[in-house]
Order: sequence, then C-alpha cells, then structure tokens
Amino acid sequence: MTLSPAASGLAGALADSVAGPVLLPDDSGFTEELASFQLGLRHQPDLVVGARRVADVRTVLQLAGEHGVPVTVHNTGHGMRFAADEGVVLTLRRLNGVLVDPATRTARVGGGATWNDVMAAAAPHGLVPPSGSLGCVGAVGYTLGGGISLLARSDGWASDLVRSFTVVTEDGEEREVGPDDAEWFAQLRGSGPVRGEVVTGMTVGLLPEGRLQGGGLTFDIGATGAEGDPAVLHAFREWTADLPDELTSTLRVMSFPDLDYLPPMLRGRRIARVAVALRGTEDDAERLVAPLRKVAQPIEDTLAPMPFAEYPRVHAEPDNPGPFIGENLLVDALDVTALENLARLTGPTMVIMNIRHLGGALARPAAVPDTVQGRDAQYLVAAVAPVDPQVSVTHPGAAYDQANPGWALEPFGTAKVGVSPGFSVGPRGRS
Repeated sequence: MTLSPAASGLAGALADSVAGPVLLPDDSGFTEELASFQLGLRHQPDLVVGARRVADVRTVLQLAGEHGVPVTVHNTGHGMRFAADEGVVLTLRRLNGVLVDPATRTARVGGGATWNDVMAAAAPHGLVPPSGSLGCVGAVGYTLGGGISLLARSDGWASDLVRSFTVVTEDGEEREVGPDDAEWFAQLRGSGPVRGEVVTGMTVGLLPEGRLQGGGLTFDIGATGAEGDPAVLHAFREWTADLPDELTSTLRVMSFPDLDYLPPMLRGRRIARVAVALRGTEDDAERLVAPLRKVAQPIEDTLAPMPFAEYPRVHAEPDNPGPFIGENLLVDALDVTALENLARLTGPTMVIMNIRHLGGALARPAAVPDTVQGRDAQYLVAAVAPVDPQVSVTHPGAAYDQANPGWALEPFGTAKVGVSPGFSVGPRGRS
C-alpha cells in the first residue's frame, strides 16, 4: 500500500512522539490492532496508532491536524457503523485503567476500559457499575449513548450517573467536561462527541451491589417457518404494564434452523426468551414472574439468585465477534397486531428481535440536561440481522441494502416516538 505524502509524514512524526505503537499496513500487528467485535466492517486506514497514555491522544490529534490527515477513533467496535478507508485510526484499548473511590462511590474509567474492567475494580468494595447486557462492551462508548443498564428501570440511564468526561479536542487540548459546561455535557450524554473530539475517560457513579435475581424464561412458540403462538408475547405486553421499577426485562424472539449442532430443544424452533433482572429477594422474583409461568411452560428457566459478577447470564447474549446490522424503534406501546406478526415473522433475512421494557427511572427527567433519546418511550424494539462480511467489508452500502432488518420493525411503527442511536449499528456505507 502506497501512503500519501501527508500520511507518510504523519507516520514519521508520530513514531518519535508517542509511547504506543505506530503501525503501517505491512507491519506485524497492524490487523490485530484493528480487531473489532463488529466483523461486518473493517478499518483500512493508512496507519494505526495505539494510544498508551492520554498524551498520545493529544499528540495524534495535534499532528494529524497539522498534516491534514483524518482521525477515526476505535475501541471494542460494538457500536461500529462506518469503517475508515484512509487516514489514521486511533485505538484506545490500552487506556483501560479504572480507579474506584469507595467513599464517593465513583470510578474513574479510562476511555478503553470495558465494563468487565470496571466490574472487577468495583466488586471488592461491594459496588457495581451501570453496565448493560455484555461485559466486553466499552464502558465510555456505551455511556455516551445513554446506556440501558441491567437494572435500568430502577437505576436509570448510565449517563445519569456521569460526573464528568475527559475530552481531548481537535487541537489537542485536554478538558474536563461536567455540569458547568452545560451544553457540551448535554451533548456528550446521549449524542456523544462531535467530530475531532476524543473522550479519554469519565468519572461515573457506582451502585450498591444489593441482591440480584437474574436469568431467563425460555418458551417454544412454534416451528420455524410456521405461524407461532403469540400467547407469550401478549403476556409480556400485559405483564410489563404493571411491574415495579425494581424489575427490568427484555423479550427476545428468534427462529433457529434445523441443524445438527444446535441443542435439540432449539433445532427448527421459534423461541421467545424473557430476560429478567430484579433487585430484590428470591420470593419477590417468584411472585413477580408467576404470571408468565402461568401462560406457558418454559422449556428452560434459569431465574435464580445471581452474583452481580455473573450478570451477562441474564441476557445470555453471545460475546464472540460477528458480522451484523442492528436497527431499532423507541415506542410508547406494543401494538397487538405487531406482536401477532412477530410470532410468525418471516422475511428476506434472518432477524433476532429484542423488546426492552423501559419506563421507571428511565422516564424520569434528567437532573442535569442531556440529549438521551428514550425518556418518553415505554419500549425499545430492536432488530438484528447477520450480514455477509465478504460483501459488507468491501461494499457496506450494498450489504446494508441486502440485510437491513428495518422491515421487521415496520409493524411497530404506529407507536414510534424516536430512535436510539446506540442500537443502530453495523454497515451503512463509507465514512
């Protein structure tokens, strides 16, 4: 690969100025430095720099600006929408330090830290972070989008707990942005940084561990390719209409092919799984989920007392990288006809549907103004579809046209109040 004069000059300047690696496409470790959870996109920049300290971020932005080279920031890649095909990619994963202050119940979290890193640092103090369904997600990136935590209906948006962000601006200046910078702080909490800004850390509130009841109720609602029984889906709608804020739940519906490597109970079946997280007692959990268990016999029921460190088992989502596209709607109600359609969902692509129950603390006005989408919604309906990486890496726009799962959301559109940017992910085109 032949570098442009600007990129070549930048590479030379950075090699003498940063502590982290500066890698060109032919260098060993270049591909590994760009590793991503999203396999449907692949950064193909002129060079990649791995920030080892915040000073590296300042230097990259300063020198890239002087050389006229664009900068793309990359961490875990969970929320990746576009791939860089030029310039420099700045990776943050080495900025993964976490410092917990048990007295103030806060954590200073580096821009490359995952929620697993924060959980490991907070647990010895009897504290937990406002993390979501997966521990391998970047903590800062997740929070910039608002962040629907495991117990979101009782704890609110993760961004509600942010005390401040550390931001490096396009000219390399480092700023601590908090409530005193009202407009900037609001932009970061919900919409994220503008182009040219890099968030290198945050101070975020932690929560008492308490007692977690967690797990999932899995129901067989019919054969793949046949019309499924919508009874569990309707029961979820009725059940969530009158739940206490202490219980947060998600309904997932997906169809499995009839393949030998799958567990027998999933082969060729359409499955509905209700993930349940409750801050309360085992008796509370049994009482609150009883209406769901009366509707149908679960083929698997894992709801039980759970250490917070094992919280990813609540949603039981895969933590291995993959190629996928995600779209979503924020709605103020679940349309009965839409649920009927979901029970027999078939279409041009395989789709996994997730309906997250919102409301509760998520509906409360922000104590400090923000730009989070969803305070006026009762549910977030998300559709995820696999994408062919052989197509998406080279022609992301074409891959989006082929695999876009938006068609599966259309029946829910009558109750639409918005869209959550954090759940619109995967290939859409070139940056």
